[in-house]
Amino acid sequence: MKKLIISISLLLLSIMFTGCKSRSVGSVSGTGFYFDTVVSFTVYGTDDDTIIKELMSECERYEKIFSPTLEDSELYKLNHSAPAGTARLAFVSEDLYKCIEKAYSISRIMDGRYDITIRPVSELWDFGSEKHIVPDVKAIEEKLPYVDYHRIVLRGKWEDIKGENLDADESYEGYRIDISPDTMIDLGSVAKGYIGDKLSEYLKKKGYDSAIVSLGGNVQCLGGKLNEAGEYEDFRVAVKSPFPAEDGKEDEVIYQEVLSVRGVAVVTSGIYERCFEKDGKIYHHILDAGTGYPVENDLVSVTIVSASGLEADILSTACFIAGYEETVERLKKEAGITNFQAEFIYKDGSVRKTEGFDEFFLKN
Repeated sequence: MKKLIISISLLLLSIMFTGCKSRSVGSVSGTGFYFDTVVSFTVYGTDDDTIIKELMSECERYEKIFSPTLEDSELYKLNHSAPAGTARLAFVSEDLYKCIEKAYSISRIMDGRYDITIRPVSELWDFGSEKHIVPDVKAIEEKLPYVDYHRIVLRGKWEDIKGENLDADESYEGYRIDISPDTMIDLGSVAKGYIGDKLSEYLKKKGYDSAIVSLGGNVQCLGGKLNEAGEYEDFRVAVKSPFPAEDGKEDEVIYQEVLSVRGVAVVTSGIYERCFEKDGKIYHHILDAGTGYPVENDLVSVTIVSASGLEADILSTACFIAGYEETVERLKKEAGITNFQAEFIYKDGSVRKTEGFDEFFLKN
């Protein structure tokens, strides 16, 4: 599930990271289109744009793993590797398996409120086109029985399980997943977060320690921003308001807040992007696994700040679906996910935050 609601303002903030040596203050930037969205990168401390080209190549590689629609992608092949009505035994790469494994664990903890197998229903909806067609009720009802995370089994790495009687042979490699007939996996709420983490790791291995990665609004900050003095300061990440602009100001971008961050990911899920109106009703892209229709609650957006892009991505969707009470403490206790802060914004304009969220607010 796509997040398209964060814009980035890379301005100066007078909060410096002490103890760092001065260094080259050049920077290189680039923009591309991957994962069905605009991606952008800015890397500080270099004037060589080779790293941008390498990041674009990495995006192309990850798209061939995680795209749900490219027929040569690993995820597409996994979802379509057997005729309708046929169970699948598949071996996948570590990248795909680890991403699925995380989404599966959240599905289990959330008792299916968030469900990794929403794909049979989500592919019926098209929030990216201008057609604005609501799927037929019968079509949704026919697909709902296949939306159930229990219908997939994560077996693990082949090297670790090949001694078991799993009807496999020595030629297999990778990680095994078993999928029941007609069930498919949707990683729209987790893949970009995983990729953001991996791109940050790639930059670190290349010797960079200051960069910002934006994947369709999933914002990943590597370290702090290297400023003109050769010192490190916080990045500024502006979170768009979930409410419409006043009449006559529709072209203006209104921000909910500006966050002052370093070394974290910022991801927001909301109902006001990737949506359409039909017969007076708003349909948005965050789907209820129980009904097959957009989630109906009092929320308009959830913003997550976390050291992990993967967790920020998946939590923003899970928290939106189930709400504050059912997610924040439960995920901390049952999933061991503690290093995150959250902000819930409601349709009436009220806001609820975790205790540490205000620490990220820009101090004037």
